[in-house]
Amino acid sequence: MRVTTRPTSPAVTAVVLAAGGSSRLGTPKQLAKRRGRALLARAVDAAAAATGRPVIVVVGAEALRLRALLARSFSRADIEIVYHSGWRKGLAGSLRRGLAALPRDARAVLCLLSDQPLVDARSLSRLIAAWRRRPAHAAAARYAGRVGVPAILPRRAFPALRALTGDEGARRVLAADPHATVVDMPEAAFDVDTVEDLARLAVAARPQTPMLRPRT
Repeated sequence: MRVTTRPTSPAVTAVVLAAGGSSRLGTPKQLAKRRGRALLARAVDAAAAATGRPVIVVVGAEALRLRALLARSFSRADIEIVYHSGWRKGLAGSLRRGLAALPRDARAVLCLLSDQPLVDARSLSRLIAAWRRRPAHAAAARYAGRVGVPAILPRRAFPALRALTGDEGARRVLAADPHATVVDMPEAAFDVDTVEDLARLAVAARPQTPMLRPRT
C-alpha cells in the first residue's frame, strides 16, 4: 500500500513503538487484526495520514514477521523500520532507537504504540493541531484519569527521553513539563494486552460500538 504523505510544518515525525514481546497475550499483538487489518499497519496508517511524513517503526520481538507485514503493506518511501536488539530491557531503549532514526528536520517526535486500536488519524491530527499552538512544549493524550501516549515531544525534550532507562516511557518527561498541552482522547484508554482484550477488540470492530475497558 502506498500512503499519500505530504510535508507539514512545523515538522513532526511519528515513531511507532512495536518492539515488545506481548508476553501477557502470548501472541504478537502487533499482528492482531481490527476490521481485517493488523494493528501495527493501522497505527502506521494513522501516523502517516496525520503527519504527512514517512513513519519510523521500531521492531524487536518477532521482527521478521513484522518486517514482512510492513513490506506487504507499505512502500519503502513511507516507512523506516529500525531493529532494537535490546527490546527485552524495556520501552526506554525503543524510544532511544526511534529518536536516533529521526530526520534532521524533525522539530518534534510523535510517539505512539501499536496496541491502541481505537486511536486513528483523526485522534492524532487533533493532537498535532494542539501541539502546533505551543510547539515549544509537549502535547499528550489524556484518558482514564492520566496523561500518556500518543504524545508529541519537541526537540528540547530529546535529551530527557534519551536519559530514560528500563521500562520507562515518555510519561515522566511529560510530567516534567508544566506547560504541556493536554488533549482529551478517551479512545486511547483501550489497549490490547490479553486474550480478553482481543475479544473486546472484535466487539469494537462492529459499527457504533461504545468505549471499552480502560487501560490499567
